[in-house]
Amino acid sequence: MPFRLNDRGLRPEVSVARLIETGFEHHRAGNSSLARAAYAEILAAHPQHADANYLTGLLCAAEGDHAVALSHIERAMSADGTQAAYPLSAASSLRALGRHDEAIERYRAALRLDPDDTQILDDLGTALEEAGAYAEAIPLLERAVARAPGEWRVHYHLGNALRGAGRNVEAAERYRQAVLINPDSAEAHNNLGVAAQQTGALAQARASFEAALALAPDYPDAHNNLGACLHALERTEQAVDCFERALALDPIHPLARVNRAQALQELGRWREAITAYEAALGGGGRPGVQVRLATVLPVVARSSAEIVEARERFGAGIDALAEQGIRLAHPEKEVASCNFHLAYHGFGNRVLQQKIANLYLQACPELGWRAPHVDRGPRRSGPIRVGLISRFLRNHSIGKTSRGLFAQITRPDFEVIALFAPPFVDDGMSRFISQNADRNVILPGELGAARETIAALELDVLFYQDIGMDPFTYYLAFARLAPVQCVSFGHPDTTGIPNMDWWVSTEDFETPDAPSHYSERLWRAQGIGTLAYYYRPPVPAEPKSRRELGLPEGRAIYFCPHSLFRIHPDFDAIFGAILARDPTSEIIMIEGTQPHWTTLFRERLGRTLGPDLGRVRILPLQPHTAYLNLMQVADAMLDPIYFNGMNNSLDAFAVGLPIVTLPHVFQRGRHTNGIYRHMGWTGCVAADPADYANIAWRLAHDPDFHVEARHEIAQRRDTLFEDPRVPREFERFFHETVGR
Repeated sequence: MPFRLNDRGLRPEVSVARLIETGFEHHRAGNSSLARAAYAEILAAHPQHADANYLTGLLCAAEGDHAVALSHIERAMSADGTQAAYPLSAASSLRALGRHDEAIERYRAALRLDPDDTQILDDLGTALEEAGAYAEAIPLLERAVARAPGEWRVHYHLGNALRGAGRNVEAAERYRQAVLINPDSAEAHNNLGVAAQQTGALAQARASFEAALALAPDYPDAHNNLGACLHALERTEQAVDCFERALALDPIHPLARVNRAQALQELGRWREAITAYEAALGGGGRPGVQVRLATVLPVVARSSAEIVEARERFGAGIDALAEQGIRLAHPEKEVASCNFHLAYHGFGNRVLQQKIANLYLQACPELGWRAPHVDRGPRRSGPIRVGLISRFLRNHSIGKTSRGLFAQITRPDFEVIALFAPPFVDDGMSRFISQNADRNVILPGELGAARETIAALELDVLFYQDIGMDPFTYYLAFARLAPVQCVSFGHPDTTGIPNMDWWVSTEDFETPDAPSHYSERLWRAQGIGTLAYYYRPPVPAEPKSRRELGLPEGRAIYFCPHSLFRIHPDFDAIFGAILARDPTSEIIMIEGTQPHWTTLFRERLGRTLGPDLGRVRILPLQPHTAYLNLMQVADAMLDPIYFNGMNNSLDAFAVGLPIVTLPHVFQRGRHTNGIYRHMGWTGCVAADPADYANIAWRLAHDPDFHVEARHEIAQRRDTLFEDPRVPREFERFFHETVGR
């Protein structure tokens, strides 16, 4: 029953202070109806009473009625502007109502009243972090941590702000502190995993996500994040399982739906990926997912016809999105794709690459950001400052072909800066590069911050070691960060990007009409066999025999060690011709990094080779020494058509293994031919597919020809390794282009 009031408002025997005390006792005991009645009696007599309004507001907020709560708390603030708790509580209700900007202003008002209150510092910092104002949030949260170092949540919130600012190493340390204080926090373990993954610490990330799931098995975000980590570890089948578990718990989980589609795409389950992207769109217009859906490509194509179908779909999808006028705020995050598989189709890609580059610039004009120094007129005096950039400046094919430039470019004529795109990997190759660079810069993981970091270096030349293998550097390349921007053969396909000025190639790799293949201007080095100062690989001095390797001793062995996605369906017929010509021979290959690629490849060969599939032996992935040993015992290496080897070819020549090659139109199909031309011997360069099969047979069965081929390679190969003319040609390019 409500309290009855006398004519003056309150019952004579009850004071305001007593009612406040009574209401607060009920409030604290959880008897909200009795507490509300006590406060209501006060407000009936004194509608602006500060404490009664404030405490009523707290009751309403606890019941989820934040609009009414806010009206009471604002009356309290009007009555008494000295209490920090009032604007603090008002801010909480404003946040619950989605009025974030107003909430931040209330938090600031509370902080002015009590600058050292930990909760205010933490709440304001968290609200600013959620609004993306990381630079303002971080100092506030650092103050909260200093005042309450034993409170796990302040460490956790500071970690969130640091991670939002791209400071993932520091973020991970905050999350570790949170976990140490409260090891039962699944969310702290989860976010530690996210920060660790952003720094490339994938093993730590996986352990953290698994710890989160041990505490909270029904935590969909942790299942999704574990899937993303397994995906990065190339355990993509397991990743799909994780994404599906996340979706079982939360069927509309936006990240898990897109991540599952992307994982299916990378497994080569092309049509399933299309269906999954369509489901991820869910009838909505999420532009990043729309681009992914339009541009998904097969990995190991089932046929040449499937490649043509996929390319036609790709082009039509880009045209439709351009017509639609989509907008992207962060394509590196929303799309996170870079058209990698176009290069393996055997077609020219200039039109498609320019189309999609124009779409990105239309959708996100900020991609074309310009560094201030490029418009300042004449360059400063001193050495030409060259930045070499890649995500793969580590134990990777790009690291192998790039490291010699860091060591061999002439100083002091040039200053050479290593730009490590995230995540940085510390291994022997990256340490070699770091030791030989004049400066080393590990770029932040946020695109805008990376642009500003590079701009601050005031480079003369920004030299991308590859574009099209990594989304981060692909989208970074749209910006104008140096007066001269160039790319070379790391991923040998034109970029279509307007701010990419030059494609650096060599005369022996190109045809006379090659300039039409590139959106960039083509610059051709002269007198060099490769575009890499390539260190001769250490050949096993005491190689294992075929028998020791588990290979047959009495038959021809043709080695084709290339990634399965390089093997175009048109090449299957050449395999068939070789096996038919040589009925006892075997073709040795290496499995794909994803097991499903090998499954797709076997299925395709089964259709094209029939019973001869039994003579295609697909070995597990090999350590480099074992891979070189396989080259030593093979009769010949088979170079794929349309996309040749580079590291593979140089390794084969190092051990003296002849390579059969059939040059194509584009540079990526002419590497081995160009190396042979530079060496001055082309006896294993085929004129057509039939000639290819014939040369392979002769290498296995014509002893004189086999000896001749090995002799010619042994006599001429020294010019391919540690050739000082390679860095000199790059220096010539830098001088010519910077001087323009």
